Amino acid sequence: MPQNTTATTATDAPALRGFDTVPADDLLPILTELSGSAGWAQAMLEGRPYRSRESLHAAARRVLAEQSDAEVLAAVDAHPPIGAGAGAAAEPVGDASAREQSAAATADAELARRLSEGQRRHAEHFGHAFLVCATGMSAQEIAGELDRRIALGAAEELACTREHLAKINALRLDRLLDTGAL
Repeated sequence: MPQNTTATTATDAPALRGFDTVPADDLLPILTELSGSAGWAQAMLEGRPYRSRESLHAAARRVLAEQSDAEVLAAVDAHPPIGAGAGAAAEPVGDASAREQSAAATADAELARRLSEGQRRHAEHFGHAFLVCATGMSAQEIAGELDRRIALGAAEELACTREHLAKINALRLDRLLDTGAL
């Protein structure tokens, strides 16, 4: 018999119960820091309760998909540039970004210069910062993704930015459920 993938597992149940029952005033700043978007955070609160991790992730993607381009780009602005470290954004987002971008922090000087220059070119070309879900990527892979995306059209790049923001949000939601911290 196929397993119901939307059912809450025993390990997810307490975390989801906590997520669903914590007072909105307490969770709103956490979700805003997680995503970089107060609008996204508010919509996620309004969608509670979430019966499974999968339904939480589906809602997170749906809310992001419904946000205007301006809202998405404002959330992107809350994330520090690749390789910038935690000091470039609000502390919890910066700390999470620094952990997620650890490969970029270990880039040699030439690769670090390439990342910095590529991000500058990206911002000049598209009018917004480069955002990538860097978890599990090497600095070389991040640079390759940057080069690939600079060659895209504006609409394609914004779609990629939304996709990477969705991945970042999902990773951070999982971390929040698993550990209680970003």
